[in-house]
Amino acid sequence: REWLPLSENQDNFIRWATGQTNLPLVDAGMKELLTTGCTSNRVRQNMASVLTKDLKLDWRLGAEFYQLCLEDHCVAANFGNWIYFSGVGGDPKCRHFRTCSQAWRYDSDGRYVRKWIDRLRDCDANDMEAVLRPWDFQ
Repeated sequence: REWLPLSENQDNFIRWATGQTNLPLVDAGMKELLTTGCTSNRVRQNMASVLTKDLKLDWRLGAEFYQLCLEDHCVAANFGNWIYFSGVGGDPKCRHFRTCSQAWRYDSDGRYVRKWIDRLRDCDANDMEAVLRPWDFQ
């Protein structure tokens, strides 16, 4: 698998690691992780997909970052999940999540993203397009 060198993609890694990708589900997950040390498995999967499939960064950067942040960190589970979702190892499937579709499916009322992303907190829950795709409504 070809990964972009961090030296050429450091800005994207920093945006991902600080919850500033402009993908509300991913950014909310990162804000939750940085604040509480926890986040759901579904959100972790989306965060891993964005890092490895969209930003094309090495999965080990994400695994090491999670190791520092997770309250419930377990080396085997963390690295095993990152290997699995990045598509390396014994099960090399492409697990590329459609993050906006995932947000619609698992946070259809926007409660989760509005809780963790300040700029979306006051968005009208009836206008989910604006909450889950804010780049189209700024």
